Amino acid sequence: MIYQNDEYGTGGASAIGEIFSANNLVVLETIAFDIVTLAIHGDLKSLLTSSTARIIILWADSDYASLVIQKALDLDLLGPVFTWILSVAVSLDSFNSTSYDKLTGAISIEPVGGSVVNASVNTTLLNAAYSIWQQYEPQTFPGADNVDYYALFSFDATWLLIQGINQLCSSFPNISSTCITFSDDSFCFNRRFVNSDMLMNVLDNTSFLGVS
Repeated sequence: MIYQNDEYGTGGASAIGEIFSANNLVVLETIAFDIVTLAIHGDLKSLLTSSTARIIILWADSDYASLVIQKALDLDLLGPVFTWILSVAVSLDSFNSTSYDKLTGAISIEPVGGSVVNASVNTTLLNAAYSIWQQYEPQTFPGADNVDYYALFSFDATWLLIQGINQLCSSFPNISSTCITFSDDSFCFNRRFVNSDMLMNVLDNTSFLGVS
């Protein structure tokens, strides 16, 4: 597995490793891509060719993923010898057209909304959100069929936060006056949500049918 060396990358790699372990699958090697130097930690060719693994999971943002794939192309580390599974879509425009045949060994997996796979979604909440959007910013509304899935994910994340804070403030009367208080620091990055541990516990136990 190759991951970008920040919170997103290490968190994703850790989560994938835990899921694999629970299903008796093994990650033989983890390789970091440095987002500062824009380089792989170590010799990519020797790391991959010396391993028995032939399936490579790439967990990185699209900009970094294209750099890793280009490096793999330069070293002839894609199809047919290796199968790459990408966590994001990478535009073919990022590569020379002469390399397209080698990209047949790359698979891109993208998240989609529940409606695509016939899963239940909260259509009442979704329609209400669309109605508010069209009322206040009609010029930015692309039409219900063209709303990006990540917009739906963001809405659900925001709705979860709202529900969590509401439950936190109503369930613990002793902190009702300070339930949404932040630490008093003039530097914004040092400000912290005072009741963050309690909020996380509430969020962990909150469930709802969202729009995604």
